[in-house]
Formats: sequence, structure tokens, C-alpha cells
Amino acid sequence: MPSSRLSLLTTAALLAGIAWAAPAMADPAQSVSAEIQYDNSALHTRLGAASVLDSVEDQAVSLCRYELPVSSAPRVDDHCVSRIVAEAVNKIDHPSLTAAYMSKSDLAPRMVADVGG
Repeated sequence: MPSSRLSLLTTAALLAGIAWAAPAMADPAQSVSAEIQYDNSALHTRLGAASVLDSVEDQAVSLCRYELPVSSAPRVDDHCVSRIVAEAVNKIDHPSLTAAYMSKSDLAPRMVADVGG
């Protein structure tokens, strides 16, 4: 299907239950379910793939943001962000996006390999 929203419905299913939020005094096994939006046509260029990766990361940060119960100070669970981004890149499975992801992070090759199973 040509629409990136339709292709992302499968990503939404993938993301269900894979990201772990760990806010203070909350259940560390809380799952995050989301639909990540991206422009499928942008993946055909290096610059476009980098833009898609930035967008996926921004969406993951929004999903993994929480407030501490006492101070209401905003926090972001970096592990949650990493998991969502890795899973989305793995699920989208486009060479230019994978290359952008791998060039941005030293851990990317290991993360891509680890999230497939």
C-alpha cells in the first residue's frame, strides 16, 4: 500500500508491548503502544531517511516522556526511546533508514540484531 500511514499500521502492532517505561515508583514493566508516522517516499534518499529517523526519534521521545510523582519534573526514559526506535527501524526494514540509524549510533548494529527475535 503506498500510504505511509497504512504501512505504519504494522509498525504500531510491533510497538505494542515492546517498549518499557520506567518512571520512578511506577511499574517498570509498563508497556507502550503507539503508531509511529513516517513518510515512506522520503526513504528513497539519504537526507530523507535521516529526516524519517529524526521524526521516529522525536515520536519515541514523546512516547517515553513521564513526570516524577513528587516533583512533576519531566523525564525521558532513554531505554524506552532506544527500544522504540530500534523496533521501528527493524520493522520498516528499508536500507537507507537502517544505514542512517547505524551511522547515528555505535550500538545500532547490535540493537538491530537483538530486536528481531
